[in-house]
Amino acid sequence: MDAFTAAVQSAYANPGSLHQAGAAAARVVERSRRTLQKAFGASSYKVIWTSTGTEGNHLGIQGMARVVKNRFGDATPRILVGAIEHPSSIAAAQALESEGFKVELVPVDERGIVTAETLAPMLGENVAVVSLQWANNEIGSLNPIAELVSLVKNQAPKAVFHCDAVQAVGKCSTSLDQLGADCFAVAAHKLGGVRGCAAFLLRDGTPTPEPLFVGGGHEDGLRSGTENTMGIAAFAAAAKARRELMNVEPDFLAKRRAVVLAGLMELFPGLVTLGPDVEQEQLGAVLAVAIPGIRAETFLHMLEAEGVLVGSGSACNTHGHSESAVLGAVGLAKELRNSVLRVSFSGYETEAELQHTIRAFDKASANFVS
Repeated sequence: MDAFTAAVQSAYANPGSLHQAGAAAARVVERSRRTLQKAFGASSYKVIWTSTGTEGNHLGIQGMARVVKNRFGDATPRILVGAIEHPSSIAAAQALESEGFKVELVPVDERGIVTAETLAPMLGENVAVVSLQWANNEIGSLNPIAELVSLVKNQAPKAVFHCDAVQAVGKCSTSLDQLGADCFAVAAHKLGGVRGCAAFLLRDGTPTPEPLFVGGGHEDGLRSGTENTMGIAAFAAAAKARRELMNVEPDFLAKRRAVVLAGLMELFPGLVTLGPDVEQEQLGAVLAVAIPGIRAETFLHMLEAEGVLVGSGSACNTHGHSESAVLGAVGLAKELRNSVLRVSFSGYETEAELQHTIRAFDKASANFVS
């Protein structure tokens, strides 16, 4: 908020303007670009400012697919996308079928993870784009991105590897340089920034995607449109704060998740936890559980009355009526699929707030009438 307010006051001009006020705004934009690179460990990546993670996923899938399509001659280029990816990735890929691409979903195991053993048989010379998320937005499972990137580079050398890292950056300590994907989508609001600001990170030496927007040639021609200077400044400040926190307390999210999970397991003996059991494979910011005998939508509002705000699935799917594809893909029993709640952690919750959350579940359970 401090960074946002400062930018409103001192960087209000168009960063593309040649006058002094424009130059001041441009300096904020460029300084924030460097801050983001450092916070995410992305020294080998160019930062292109965007508006949302959805936009970044479209650049990484559609923009990249259109650029590399000519590598495949008369062969039908294939796009591989994870079966439980965010809708913005799956929809972006499927929209390319009308342009001559073949889209295939990569299955996950019961943990919600794409393994090398599953991906390997699907690779080949005609794979144009592989798009796999770092962390799942509904159950928090972490894909072994570095391992999968290496596999793709060896077995599908013409392919571009895009990674939706929206849920993971600012929460996982591994640097983007270590993961090595060709491009990443990230977003400010998942780590304490403001909504409506995001970024697309493009690795040095990777083909430049076809832009989604044309016009003034902003962001080296990759994203025309006046930059959101205030949002960019806030994004950089939030990313820096998260990196500093992770450096001091790497498990700041995992330990909070563990407290609430232990409390819920004591309250609900039949509780089913979704996602991996191993901490290294699970995003500490997400706890997804199925509580037998409850209806998530009703229970959610009972928790809300106690000041505890939880989800019943991906926020991007909340207003739809179709069943979450994630729950089916990981094999959750059908009778439990309307009983799934997702608790998200910022990493700044106090012990008192964590205990209040557990008590709220207890109170809601006592008052629940199916």
